[in-house]
Formats: sequence, structure tokens, C-alpha cells
Amino acid sequence: MAIIGSLSGIGTGFGAPARAHGVEARFVKVLDWKRPNIKRIMGTNRAHLEGVRDLWPDVISKVITVDGRACLYGEFFVLDVDDKYAFDIDEPVELQITYATDVTTPFIVGWDQNGGTGVGIHNVEPDKSARFATATLTLDRARLAGQATQGSDIAFSAPGSGAMVICDLKISRSNKTVEPTEFGTVKLHFQDEKGLSVPARVGLYDASGRAPLANRTALTLQRFADDRTMMAANDRTFWPSENRQIFYADKNYEARLPVGTYELIVGRGIEYKFHISNVTITRNAVSDVTVKMERYADMPAAGWYSGDAHIHFTRDEAVDPAAWGFIAAEDIHIANVLEMGNIVRVFFQNGGKWGKASRYIRDDHAIVSGQESPRTGFFGHTIHQNIQQPMHLKADEYFNYGKVFDEMQAQGGISGFAHMGWGARGGHAPRMNRGLVLLAPLGKVDFIEILQGGRVTADAWYKLLNLGYRIKPAAGSDWPYIDLPGIVRHYVNVGGPFDVDRWYKAYEEGRTFITNGPLLQFSINGKGMGEELRVAPGSTLKVSALARLNPELDRLDRLELITLGDVARTAANNGTDSISLDTEIKVDRSMWIAVRAYGQRKDGRNTTVAHSAPVYVVVGDEPTWKREAVPQIVAELQGQLKTMLTEPYETPVIGNEPWENRTILSEQWLQQRPLLRPEIEKASAAYQALLTRWQSYPKAADKVTASLTPPSATR
Repeated sequence: MAIIGSLSGIGTGFGAPARAHGVEARFVKVLDWKRPNIKRIMGTNRAHLEGVRDLWPDVISKVITVDGRACLYGEFFVLDVDDKYAFDIDEPVELQITYATDVTTPFIVGWDQNGGTGVGIHNVEPDKSARFATATLTLDRARLAGQATQGSDIAFSAPGSGAMVICDLKISRSNKTVEPTEFGTVKLHFQDEKGLSVPARVGLYDASGRAPLANRTALTLQRFADDRTMMAANDRTFWPSENRQIFYADKNYEARLPVGTYELIVGRGIEYKFHISNVTITRNAVSDVTVKMERYADMPAAGWYSGDAHIHFTRDEAVDPAAWGFIAAEDIHIANVLEMGNIVRVFFQNGGKWGKASRYIRDDHAIVSGQESPRTGFFGHTIHQNIQQPMHLKADEYFNYGKVFDEMQAQGGISGFAHMGWGARGGHAPRMNRGLVLLAPLGKVDFIEILQGGRVTADAWYKLLNLGYRIKPAAGSDWPYIDLPGIVRHYVNVGGPFDVDRWYKAYEEGRTFITNGPLLQFSINGKGMGEELRVAPGSTLKVSALARLNPELDRLDRLELITLGDVARTAANNGTDSISLDTEIKVDRSMWIAVRAYGQRKDGRNTTVAHSAPVYVVVGDEPTWKREAVPQIVAELQGQLKTMLTEPYETPVIGNEPWENRTILSEQWLQQRPLLRPEIEKASAAYQALLTRWQSYPKAADKVTASLTPPSATR
């Protein structure tokens, strides 16, 4: 029996009332392979179990025969344990895995677990001593409540181009789950600092760290084709507990729970402090709790409103209270909800509503439709916000990115590149995305999404700024692929009350900073982010900057002044929740200047950071470029343009649903590459014109000399 799932009014999130569903954007293939007490076995590419790394599978999962035995073959599987055998339990479960040793590489087993992150992990090193081997694993505190992909419970992943050949599976319960016998009711109400009812992110944990499954009074949220009332907050999500199973509620939540004392945690984005308290549930009684959230900072009071550049879920209608509650609970004021296309199809469709008809606005929080398309790992992923109509290119013109940028610009939309505008090429060192190299010199790129997945990747942005291109930074969570909405965000200063149109206009003007925690203020001689300051040679600039960080999220480490991509000044943490930097700079040339703040949490995928858009300081008529770097950057980008004229599509094809489009992408690139020659040559000519202008400035030309030409027009 289930501890919670059998209780009246408690559900798993599956079987919730019907709502919008998109085409499954994950690889999911049900395999014809049966084992006792396992309802379904699926090949997939992601499990949504923290620690089980997502893959872009090269091996399409299937059933093969090995020595007369039917075996699973693939890189990634998920198992859906029959709910009649085990659902929402809390006990050790034994899992026996028999595998063929000659093909199977080291693999990971993850399972839906009680407490902590909600995930247990075993690493399996194959035993190569015999033709077949059996690994016997204990799944500690197994929950098996259907919280992984399409209601599955256990995942197997062979990372690093590995593979598995699994020839038998046996699952055995210990039957040690203790069923509760006494229950009470909890009623929760969430209010902001003004006493207004609001949505919130909620955690509720018993003494063992177990989070009772949220029922249907919580928001039912989309994660690909899954409807979920509960999910895990990953380690990039600020959360003041080791227990990280959460749910979302709009204003109120009510549930019947086993008696006991529960830890209650409520959050509402980075401007609010966490509410932490204990709630005691007594037999047949109602515990009625009103949670009044307390602010750490009030950015809207100063005219700053947050946005997330990159969110995906399907909407049948513009009015979607559950989706709105999801983003409002994280205090995101503008959620750019994007249809997502590849060369074959479109996912996460927005129900045909565009422009102002697509907006769903309540209490100064808005959902606005946009698109992520065209989108290839080869040319990059593009984002188009606040558009009047979508434009998803046909397969035979899919690499003509400029056509979409032109159309969106004509519509008054805002266009840019997702995923930091930065990508590796076939295992080589990262270089700027091809599409960004092609379109930036033509004035078509408004922004680059440089903050995502717990890190700022600013190299491409800095290079383009150092050529004088005024491109804005953006931050996008890419839910449901990477993070919960709002874990990264960019603030925009509209200079007054909330208004969607003013927000986008102010963003186009560059009045923005990106962050996953620190809050920035920055001005030079009174000019703020995105503004231009014109001064005479030899002028002294008065720089004023401030970073603040809610200490419940992290501690500040330092605040840096960035000039032309280099750190010019640094102010260290002084033991408080803020760092100020007031300094003077004497200038004799044009430059862009920005500020960047770091917290103490920092590693390759999980850094607390914020970065402002620049203030552009103009001396005379010189562009805000980095003089000494211009020839080198131009040579690099012209070289990439030249390579585009001859290079094949990279192998292997990764990303962008390769299981369905890897062949067509390679074929279409070869067909369309000659058609892009005029655009490639136009972009190269634009870089050359910039270099020619650079050569007219003696101080720059005296320092660096170069002989650069556009790409050859020959094949």
C-alpha cells in the first residue's frame, strides 16, 4: 500500500484534469520486454532524477537476442514499477540486474527516493569475469511514486558514449513500509509583504525528510508530456534544506497528512526571504497556517522588473492559471514562453495566440508568447520574443536564419541567440556559434543568452562588444530542460509602474542586468545601464556601483568593474550583504564599461553571479571597441565565415532531437550551404568595413597591423 497515495484527495500529478499537452520533445520509446512487477520499460534520453545525467543517445534503444536471451540494448532506460506492486512506499527494495558483460560499460542506476533530493544513485562497474553477470543493488528508502519520465521510477544511464545490454531484471520489496493510522489536515495560505494572496514555492517535510506527495490543490505543472504536482529543486535552486522535493501553490494549499511535526519552507524568488517554520498535525484536527512572506529587496519599487528569456510549456489558451502561478510563484514578471522548432516539427505550441492576444497578465506578472526557432546545434538556437506571428522555416530553407530575424525585426520583436551564443565544434575548443558570427555584423542580433545553467559564458558577447556591437545580455532557465523558471533572470528598468510594452522597450535600450542572486546598481556620471555617455578626451568618469545579495541565498564574494572585457577594479566582500565600488577612471578613448558580481558559491555549473549591460562611453566619434583586439577578432570571425562555405555538418549530430533529424540536418546543410554564400559574403564585408574604419584611427593602427581579406568566393 502507499503511505500517501491511497489517502483521500492525494494524487501523484498524473491523472489530473485535462489540459494542454504538447508533442513529447524527449526521446521515449516503449520496449516490448516484460518482467514481473514492471509495467513498462522505455528507452529515453532523460529521467528527471538528479544525478542521472541526460544523454543525446546515439544508440536507439531496442530488444536484441544474446545467446538466445532477449535483452535490452541502449544507453538510457527507465522502468515504471507496477503501482499495484509498489507505489509511494518508504523501504529498501532489492534490484537484480543481469547484463551481458562484453558490451556493457559502467552505468548509473537512479531511483525515486524519499528524503534529500528525492533521488538515490548507484554506480555500477561491470564484472567482466563471465559472459553474463548479475549486480544486486539495494535501493534505499525507495519511494517509486512515478516521479521520473512519463511516470517511471528507476533509470539506467551509460554516460560517455557507453551502452548497456540488460538481459534480466528482478525487483523485490522488503515490505518494511510503515503505514500511518492517524491523520489530520493542514491548510496553508500564502501572502506577500502587503498581505495580498500570492503563489509560492513550497516544501513540507516530516521528521525523516519525506515530503508527502502534493495533491491537486497544488498547481499541476507541465514537464514535457508529464503533468506534475511535485518535483525536485536541483542544486542550482536556492533552497534552505537538504530536502528538495517541492510543489507550487496559488494562494492556498490543503492536504490530509499523517500526524506529526513537519518542516514548512516557502520561497518566492530571489527578492524574498524564505519562510521556515514547523507545523504540527494532530489527529482529526485542522492546522491552519497563514504564511506572510518578507522581502529582502523591492526591485519594482525602483522600477526594476524581472524576466526569464527562455521557458517552454504548451498552452491551448492564453489564459493558463497553472502556468501563470508557476512563474508568479518565482516572482518572474515577464515569462517568455517559447514554441520550439526543429527542422522536422514544432513543440510546446502556444495555442495559436500571438502578440497582445498571447499575453496573460495578472498582478504585474505576465506570460508572453515567443519562439525558439530556427534551432540547430550547428548554427545555434535562436529566440524571438514579443512577436506578432511565429515563423517556422521549412526544411529546405531551415538554415536561412536571417530570413527569420528580418521578419521578427519587421514585427517589432526582439531576437537573439540562446545557450550563451557559444558552442564546441566536433570536440574542438569552443568557438562562437555560426549563426551568431553570420548575423551579428548585419545588425540583426539584439541579445545573447549568456547566463544559464549556473554559469555566465560571456566570451562571445565580449568579443562582439569589443567590435562595437551593442548587444544585450539575457538570462534563460530553459525549463523544463535545465532549471525551474526564474532560477536565472534578467532585470529591466522600466522607470515606473509595470507595463509589458515598456518592459520590452527598456530591454531593447539595454537597461538590464542578468543574475541568479546578486542585485546590481551601476552608473557612470549619472548614466545607467545601456545608456551612452559622450565625453571629451581626458575626461574623468565617476563610477558608482553596488551589489546586494540576500544572505539566505549566498554570501557575496566580490564586485568587479569591467572595461572592454578586462577587470579594471575589484571591491571585496566586507562581511555584509552588499559591496559598493565608487571610483574614477580617466579616459582618452571610447569604451564599454560594465560591472560583474560573484557570490561564494562557484564551480563550473553552479556559480552565484550577476552581470550588467554596459554603459557606453564615447570619446569623439570612435566606436566603443577594444582597439588592440579588433584585428584579431575580425580575423577569427572572417575565418569562421570562410569555413562555412566548405564544411560539412558536424558528426556526430547532437542535440535538437537527433533521434528524428540527424540525417535530414546533414543532408539539408549540404543542399543549403551554397544558397547562404551571399549572406556569408555580406557578413564578411561588414567585418571588413569595420576593420577599414579601425585602420583610420592612428592610435589603433600604430599598435597592431593586419592584412585581412573577405572569404574567397571560390569553392
